[in-house]
Parts: sequence; C-alpha cells; structure tokens
Amino acid sequence: MILVDSCVIFAHTRGKDPRLGGLFRTLPTAVRGVVRAEVLHGARDPADRATLIALLDRFAQILTTESIWDATGANLAMLRRAGITVPFADVVQATITIEGAHEIWTRDAHFGMMQSVLLKLRLFKEPP
Repeated sequence: MILVDSCVIFAHTRGKDPRLGGLFRTLPTAVRGVVRAEVLHGARDPADRATLIALLDRFAQILTTESIWDATGANLAMLRRAGITVPFADVVQATITIEGAHEIWTRDAHFGMMQSVLLKLRLFKEPP
C-alpha cells in the first residue's frame, strides 16, 4: 500500500499537479487519520470541507493502532540522537509506514532525512 502524505494531496487540491487525480485512482493508495486532519484543517468553508472529505474517502483508510505510539516514541528518540528534528505528525506517519511495511508518497524533505536513520522507511518513487 502507498500511504499518501498531505503535501501530495495539497498539490492535487490546489491544482498544482493535474495528473495526481489519475494516479490516485490507479495506484493502491491510502491515508491515515493524521493526514485527514491536516487536509481538513485547510478547508476554506463547509462546501470545500465536503469536497475534501469526498476526496479523502476515495482512499483506503489506515487506522493508527495503539502499538504505533511506543514505536513512534522510539523513532523520535533515534532521530533526536542523530540530531534530526522533524514535525511530530511526520514521525507518526513514518512509523505507520514502517510498521505496516508500506511506502510513503511525499514531496516533503523531512522523510528523506528520517530515512537516513529509520532505515526501514520506504519512500514511494512518483511516476514521471
């Protein structure tokens, strides 16, 4: 499964990359609760929120299990020891990706930095 990061969804909803909609429909993609929250946070009004919910509902939904929190804490500690500070939500997403043996589809440089420490983190290579 390919877990889609909020920055990729934003590129689609803001019209910056028109091919993304087609890729979302043809690839095995999913989102996590933290991505739903990030995307919905940007809704401009109730109609926009409804449109975003409809888009998010087209993805498979990955639940955050209780065990993710201990693993996230361990990953945060490893990153801190390596001198890498990244947003908490990104570490949660990376941990879910690792624990589920998924790939993360992101355009955010934080994930490449995390991959240098979290060696099992797999980044999805976006098609040309």
